[in-house]
Amino acid sequence: MVRAGWPPAQATRIGALMRYFVTGSALSSFARGFVDDRETYDPADYPHLGQAHLLAEHRRRVDEGAFETGLRALLEGLGLEYGRRGLGGTARGGPAHGS
Repeated sequence: MVRAGWPPAQATRIGALMRYFVTGSALSSFARGFVDDRETYDPADYPHLGQAHLLAEHRRRVDEGAFETGLRALLEGLGLEYGRRGLGGTARGGPAHGS
């Protein structure tokens, strides 16, 4: 990343960010955090969790979709930052001389 133009401190932070994102995704499931009992989430107390009991059966799809969405957002954001800083010298913000 430093050879591609990122300042060393920023490259270190990006490396840590990616480690935390991947590790957190591997260690925990968003969907598994919800009880699969329909009666658990009283609409008076949890008006937006009316279908939370269904998440457990769709856990893999929910979690994989969340990971892909998050990774895409991270990479696109880093690409924008790369371009904003003028690090790559290309119109799309990619490395000017390889990755």
